[in-house]
Order: sequence, then structure tokens, then C-alpha cells
Amino acid sequence: MEINKLKNFLKNNYGYIQTKEFEKIGIPKILIPKLIEQGILKKVSYGIYMDNNLIEDELFILQKRFKNIVYSYNTACYLLNLSDRAPYKIDVTTLNHNNINENLNIHYVTEDKFNIGIIEIESPCSNPIKIYNAERCICDILKNPNSVDLEVYNKIINNYFGQKNKNLDVLEEYSKIFNVYEKFENIMEVLI
Repeated sequence: MEINKLKNFLKNNYGYIQTKEFEKIGIPKILIPKLIEQGILKKVSYGIYMDNNLIEDELFILQKRFKNIVYSYNTACYLLNLSDRAPYKIDVTTLNHNNINENLNIHYVTEDKFNIGIIEIESPCSNPIKIYNAERCICDILKNPNSVDLEVYNKIINNYFGQKNKNLDVLEEYSKIFNVYEKFENIMEVLI
């Protein structure tokens, strides 16, 4: 009975469950070690478990652990196919006051800029994750050109301007918000 409840929950939640959710579905937390021992669950992080038959999705797990992170810079550009180079370290953006002690490239922003350009896509493992859209990524790397190496920077810019679904109106609007309008204009002169 409890196993069926758990499997149903996992099926409806991408194969993941957090400690606090066990009691919501009527399963005592004390049974967690037994479920792991039986090979039904696998612990993937503090308070986060997954169906043992699935492959771990690092990007999905990180966002379950840290609610206020958005994939950005190299990571978002790679996921959006603006770059073909997988990042060495995952790039995330979070609020200034968040203290995240992980081996990540962490970029901090103020609350008024945090939510600009967030979209949801499927991770490579088909789970929903939040990343910044292409226009926000372009503004971030224009503002912080040292965040990517020169070759990757040029490839991202060229790939963005070469795609059909670019939104130059949004890019222009974001460039003003992030104080990179002059750089945006320079690129427009060269590439358009």
C-alpha cells in the first residue's frame, strides 16, 4: 500500500521526493532507510531521494535544493544551443543575500533583476528547470565579458544573431535594464 503511494508520487513528480513530502502522502519518514535498502529509492542529496531506476539529474536536483537559483551564463547558453562547449562548472544566478556553499560559478544580482528573463525548459534528463532566456544571457555576458572565454563569447554572440527566433526588441529592452545598451548598439552595427 505505502509502496504504491510512493510509486504514484514519484511518477507524478519526475521520480523525486523530498523528506517533507513523505508524511504528506502518508508514509512515515522512519521508513526511508528501509526503502533505500530495498532498492526502491536512492538518496541524492540532503532530504532528497529519487526512484532508484532513474539517472540522476544534477540540474534538477540543484534546483530542488536551492529554490532561488536560475541557470545562467555558460550553462544557460549551452542548454539554449548558443554554445557547443559544455561548461566546466555549472553557472547559476541567485539573489545577493543567498549563501550557497557549492562548487558552482555563482553570480549574484539584486531582487529587481533576478526574475528578468526566466524561462522553463527541459533538462537533458527531461525534467523542468529554470534558466535565463537567450536575451538575458547575451546581456549578462555583455556586462561580464570575462565570464566566458573570448572564443565562446564570439560563438554565443554569432549564434544568437544567426538564429531565426531572436528577439531584438527584448534584447534592446534588457540591454537598457542591465546598462549594456552601448555594447548592444555596437554589436548591432557590426552584425546586422
